[in-house]
Amino acid sequence: MLRKNTDNKKILYDKYLRILCLSLIGILSGCATANPSNELLKDEPLPELCEQELRNCFGENYLISEGEDKEGQFLDKDGKVQTFSYTEWELTYQDADEQERVFVINTIGGGQPSERIEKSIESYFSDLVEAHYKQKFWNKMVAKMPGCREDSVLYFKEYRLFSNPDIPETSVMFDERLHYSLIDNVYFPQLKYTDVCIDFPYIFNLYLYVDYVSNDKAERMSQRRDTEKRLRETMDAMIQYTGESLNAKASVTMMDENGAADIFSIAVLKGDYFDDGYGIEYEKELHENFFGLIENRY
Repeated sequence: MLRKNTDNKKILYDKYLRILCLSLIGILSGCATANPSNELLKDEPLPELCEQELRNCFGENYLISEGEDKEGQFLDKDGKVQTFSYTEWELTYQDADEQERVFVINTIGGGQPSERIEKSIESYFSDLVEAHYKQKFWNKMVAKMPGCREDSVLYFKEYRLFSNPDIPETSVMFDERLHYSLIDNVYFPQLKYTDVCIDFPYIFNLYLYVDYVSNDKAERMSQRRDTEKRLRETMDAMIQYTGESLNAKASVTMMDENGAADIFSIAVLKGDYFDDGYGIEYEKELHENFFGLIENRY
C-alpha cells in the first residue's frame, strides 16, 4: 500500500573495493555472514529519520510503502544459522524517461541512519549506471568475443581513495574524495546516463578474462588482436555515447591452462585514449577533471 510523501525529504585496490561493494549488497539482501548483533533495529523509522536525504535524491513526489517486517539469516561465530528481523520499505519514483523505478530501504546494518542511507544510495546509483551500460554496450561485446569468461565484469565506481606520502598531490585528492557526498549531488528523477562522467567523480572499470582458444602462437596473437579490436570498438561507442566525456579503464587478461598468459590495458580520459595508460598521472588528471587543478593546494 503506497502513500504519497508530501512533507518529504588508501582504498588501495580496485578489486578490494569491489569486494566491499558486493559484501554490502549481500548484507542488504539479508544474507550477511556476520552477526548483525544489536545493530538491527526493526522498529527504526528510517524513511522519517532520513527524510531530507531522500528528498535531496528523489524530490518531493516520491511514494513510500508502509514498512514491511521481514526476516533474514546469518551465521554466528559457531557456524549456526540465526534468524533476525528487520523492516523494509520500497520508495517509488519516476526517472528522466518517466519510467517507474524502485529504491529499497531497510534497517539492516550499523552506524547512523544517514550513513546507511548514503551507502545504499551509492550502491543503487552504481547499479543503475552499470545495468544501463551493460545492456547498451557490455553484453554485446562479450557475446561476440571468443573465449570471454563469465567472471569478466564491468562496474562503475568512485575515483580511488588513497594518499601516498611520496606523491604530495594525493593528500589533496584523498581529502576532496573523502568529503565528497553523492547524496548531496545526485537527483535520480533527472539522472542522465550520458553525463555520468561529467556530473560525478566516478569511472567505468572493465575487467576482461579471455581464454585462449588455441595453443598455436600465431592463432593466439590473432585472438589477442581481435580481443583488443573489439574492446576498442566498444570504447569508441561509449565515447561517442557520452559526448566524448568518457572516463574509463579496461584491463584484459588472456588466459591459458597455466593462468594469466598475457595482460594489457586501455585507459580513456575525457573521451580520449590516455597514452601513458592507467597510472598515477592518469589518476591525477582524472581527479582534476572533476575537482579542479591540484597545483599549489598541497
